[in-house]
Amino acid sequence: MKENTNTATLAENSLPESSGQKFSVDRILAATDFSPNSEKAVAYAVQLARRLGAKLTLLHVVPEPSAADYSMEGISIQEFQGWEDEAEKKLAELLTRAKLEYGEVEALKVRALHPREQILRAATDLSADLLIISTHGYAGWKHFLFGSDAEKIVEHAPCPALVVR
Repeated sequence: MKENTNTATLAENSLPESSGQKFSVDRILAATDFSPNSEKAVAYAVQLARRLGAKLTLLHVVPEPSAADYSMEGISIQEFQGWEDEAEKKLAELLTRAKLEYGEVEALKVRALHPREQILRAATDLSADLLIISTHGYAGWKHFLFGSDAEKIVEHAPCPALVVR
């Protein structure tokens, strides 16, 4: 199978910039919410990290409940702990699958009231060279109604971002 020139350029781990400096991708951050689109983004991130020889961090943000999430009874600590335990299990499974394809993968699970802000913070803290996220695939009225966290993340990302849908 013939490799296209775009892939060949990426495989060299450098892209020319207008200033003549080389752009390298040494660390990739891939955020996941375990949705089908997110799973595709992680699979893409693993393959890209492997080709570039970059370290890959898989990030899952467990959303903390806000006041708007509470019913009159509230959310019990046990219920919230169940969400966190489930996220831990899914992230461990995702990490295991990713490591079968590429060894330089780690996972990070954090809690935050606003997952979007935590993704941006993690990209900054990890000095990510590339952020890979997915969309929920909303179109039409759903996109209008719910918006897109991916668009907001890309707009404020501290590094280049790749959106997979």
